[in-house]
Amino acid sequence: MNRQDSSELIQQPVGQNLYVDSESSEPDTSQGDRWKSATSSLSSTVLKYRYEHGRRWHAFDENAYCLPNDETEMERLDIQDYVWRLTLNGKLHVSPISKEVRHVLDVGTGTGQWAMEFADEHPSSHVIGTDLSPIQPEYTPPNCYFMIDNAENSWVFSHKFDFIHSRMLVMGIHDYPQYFKQIWDNLEPGGWMEIKEPQFPIGVHDDTVPSSSPLLVWSQHVREACAKAGIDTMCTERFVDQINDQGFVNVKAYPVKWAVGPWPKGNLEKNIGWLTLENTKQFISAIALNLFTKHLGWSTGQVELFLIDVRRDLSDRNKHYFWQL
Repeated sequence: MNRQDSSELIQQPVGQNLYVDSESSEPDTSQGDRWKSATSSLSSTVLKYRYEHGRRWHAFDENAYCLPNDETEMERLDIQDYVWRLTLNGKLHVSPISKEVRHVLDVGTGTGQWAMEFADEHPSSHVIGTDLSPIQPEYTPPNCYFMIDNAENSWVFSHKFDFIHSRMLVMGIHDYPQYFKQIWDNLEPGGWMEIKEPQFPIGVHDDTVPSSSPLLVWSQHVREACAKAGIDTMCTERFVDQINDQGFVNVKAYPVKWAVGPWPKGNLEKNIGWLTLENTKQFISAIALNLFTKHLGWSTGQVELFLIDVRRDLSDRNKHYFWQL
């Protein structure tokens, strides 16, 4: 969506509809190499961390975000980045961005993968990635830069942007209308915004998942704990209205589903399912240990015991879970 009328969006993303594959065949993973970016640099002295539940967490604006920032999490973020590439048919975005785009902002850049890849594909652009954690690689494309910042604080940039991108920030944004206002205030007229966020609880495709299934119950607890932390995990349901209210035009919503496991038809959908299964395996523990102990009153032992059943349920290939995005 952008600040004034412009052209249509490009090819629609994969996963708008999923169909169960009754043959349960494995995906063909020979689709070529993963999209890899150059390494990147960060000129920042913000290197403080905190350690809890055997994981490393950001210390800058502590508790502003619910997931860790250690090597395990960085690997998960790279898997997630690849799933988005598959979902967008190999593209970095769906907005009709010019190859000569100048100023680009990636909010919540994480490992910096998206920002670096965009900078490589648009060498005339100037790309800034912001994040709470200084976990980006040491070397960057010459037109890519990283800053430590909290997206919910006031934005102070020396220029406006032609394209502002963000994704998977739902665990760190407490006030999306304010977030959209900051984007509006920092976009050039005619500039584009693109945002991609998931929903909790997890989705259930059919009657293969009873209401007592541990993974479904886990995701419901995540929603409950997030609500107590001031985060709405179903916020995407109001995005279109909130973005329109801010004044944006050309607002397009493309809901997609990531299967959890290789249960859907289609080789691409199966590959997305396999990677999403691995992605989910890697974050269920960190989210539960952080949120359930802080906001639901659970002990670490209670969480770990519950996660045994959750992991077992997640590995059940007869159940058809998906993430709605």
